[in-house]
Amino acid sequence: MLIDTHAHLYWPDYEKDFDDVIQRAINAGVTTIINVGVDVEKSKEALDQVLNTDWPDNLQVYCTIGIHPHESIKYDPDVSLPAGRHSIHEDIKQLEQIYQSDTGKVIAVGECGLDYYFRDAEIASSQTPRNDEKELQKKLFQAQIDLAKKLNLPLIVHCRDDRSKNPENSEAWDEVLKMVGTHPTILHCYSGLSQTTNYVLRATNLLVSFAATITYPKNEYLREAAKLLPLEKIVLETDCPFLPPQSKRGQRNEPQAVKEIAQLIADLKNISLEEVANQTTKNAESILKLS
Repeated sequence: MLIDTHAHLYWPDYEKDFDDVIQRAINAGVTTIINVGVDVEKSKEALDQVLNTDWPDNLQVYCTIGIHPHESIKYDPDVSLPAGRHSIHEDIKQLEQIYQSDTGKVIAVGECGLDYYFRDAEIASSQTPRNDEKELQKKLFQAQIDLAKKLNLPLIVHCRDDRSKNPENSEAWDEVLKMVGTHPTILHCYSGLSQTTNYVLRATNLLVSFAATITYPKNEYLREAAKLLPLEKIVLETDCPFLPPQSKRGQRNEPQAVKEIAQLIADLKNISLEEVANQTTKNAESILKLS
C-alpha cells in the first residue's frame, strides 16, 4: 500500500498512455493518488478528472484546490493581462465553490506557499520588484491558509528558497513555518535545511513529503533529513510528471516512482519497504482524513 500524495494527472504529458500510467502505478503497489491543483482552472480540471475517469476498483483518487505561488504575478494590480486583472478574493471564492461541489473528493488546500527562487524572465515581464512579488505571494498564501481553516482542510505547501548565492538561505521556509502555525500541513517536495528539519521534529502538525529529489546525488542533506525524521513524520509523493527519480532523469515522471522513493527511505533507515509503505500510508490517511 503506497500513497502518492502529490501528482498532476491532468497534465498533457499523460494524454497518450494514461491507462498504462495508471496500471504501472497499481503494479508498483500504489493504492491512492492525490491529484493536486495549481490554479483555479487546474483545480477544476483535477476534480473533473477524478469524478469522470473510470478508475480501477483497487485505486482511490482524490484532488485538491490551490493556487501555486508562481501565479501571484497575476494578481499584481500594475499588470494588465489579456484576461484582465485577477482578484485574490474572487479566485479564493472560486476555489471554495470547487470544494463545495464535491466535499468528499476535495481533501486539501494546495499546492500553495512561497517560492523565492524567482525566474528572471517572469519577473521582468511582470515589471514587479522582487520585494513586491514576495508580498504578493504572502498575501495569496495567507488567503489560502484562511480558506483551509474555514473548510477544516489540511494544507499542501510548496516552499522554495533561492540558494544560488547563499546555500544556507531559509527565508521562504522560515516564513512558511511562521504562517502555517499549528494548522495541519504537508510540506511538499521537502527541501528544508537542518534548522527547518529540527523545527519539524518538534511540531505536531507538520508532515514532510519526500519526492524523488531525495534520490539526486547532490541532495545528501535530504537523505540525512530522512534518516533523522521518524517514519511517523513522513509521507511520499512524485510531483509527476515533474522531478523523475535519478534512475529516470530527463524522462517523464509517473506515480509508480513512489515505490522507488519508499525503497530508498527503507534503505536509509535499514527497515523494510513494507514498513515504510504501511506507516507513510497511515500518516497520509490521517492528515488527509482518508480513513
